[in-house]
Amino acid sequence: MKTLPYSFMILEYLGGWKPLEWSTSIKGKLYDIYTLTITLAISTFCMSCVTDLFYTENFEDIVHNMSMSFTLIVVCSKLALLKVKRNEIINIIKLLEIKVCRVRCATEANIKFMYDQKAKNIVRKYGGMVLIAVFTITSASIFNNIPTKTLPISGWFPYRHTNSSGFWIAYFHQIIAHFFTAMIGFSFDSVIYGIMIQNCCQLKILKNRLENFVEIVDEEKLNNKINRLSRTIRECEHKFIKECIHHHWIILQFSQQSNDLFAPIIFMQYSSSSLVLCLSVQSSTKLVFMSPEFIFMILYLGCMLSQIYLFCWYGNEVTRESSGIRFAIYNMDWQVLTTRSQKDLLIMKTRAILPIRFTSGHLIELSLDSFTKLIKFSYSTYNLLHQK
Repeated sequence: MKTLPYSFMILEYLGGWKPLEWSTSIKGKLYDIYTLTITLAISTFCMSCVTDLFYTENFEDIVHNMSMSFTLIVVCSKLALLKVKRNEIINIIKLLEIKVCRVRCATEANIKFMYDQKAKNIVRKYGGMVLIAVFTITSASIFNNIPTKTLPISGWFPYRHTNSSGFWIAYFHQIIAHFFTAMIGFSFDSVIYGIMIQNCCQLKILKNRLENFVEIVDEEKLNNKINRLSRTIRECEHKFIKECIHHHWIILQFSQQSNDLFAPIIFMQYSSSSLVLCLSVQSSTKLVFMSPEFIFMILYLGCMLSQIYLFCWYGNEVTRESSGIRFAIYNMDWQVLTTRSQKDLLIMKTRAILPIRFTSGHLIELSLDSFTKLIKFSYSTYNLLHQK
């Protein structure tokens, strides 16, 4: 994929996104087998954790299993969405390849480069944090679980896993499935973050064009004289206004389709995080400091909070950038335009009053205020559980 290449490249390595050029080849069929293997590993790990909840009585083990179970369910849903909605994702990304969305000058190229770097840095920094968490949890498991022949995460198995061969099968199954769960979840999230970042990029480019409207139209007039085209001032203005309105419409379509596609998954992530966050905090207060369970819980909480925070941060950024479109129209030198052009821009400004909003399940707006409410809710729930 030309857009968000790093996010999709990692998904390709993890079996979550078949390369477009492999769709009908033998490589594509082998890749489908690879994807099926990864999906089976994660889904069986999920069933093992969920089933074990019915046989576990210890509160810490229940919280530990519940945290992992919710994560696995969400990741399985993400894999299913990548498979079922593959064509829709491709069509959404292709909206950014329409001519009106391409850069036209050095300033727009710098804007595009800046936002591409943001998307790349998200993959590097957030991915690095997830990798460190997985490496730390795995290392702690090697030094603590292997000598005692205990599993990192309590699970139900249809075979005896306390003997030597059964233990190693169950252990490596959990370690491998945990790695792919964390990395697929991170790479999928980085795609959503990247889509929000590209949304901001297009809004920034549109704002730049609107703020330099008069200069661009004057350049168009000059080109008409050089090329001996008989375009009037109104025709030059109307042509560029039409392009800006089309560009704004493409951005709105890109936002709406992205939100409709990913909102259910974000809602699952947001809801599970709200529940697990308060339970995990309550459980961590009862764990031995720097024990394997304590390390797992702290790293898990850190990754979860970062995940939700980034959803809310970039959702807030899209809303903020889209709110600036109407100010860009007002700040341009609209006084020198023809009356009809001013009226056209007024219509566009009226539409731009409604900002773009990314939501979680079409219920909760992704904003910094939503993240604050999540933290307050978790803290209130923690106090309630602590009193009991």
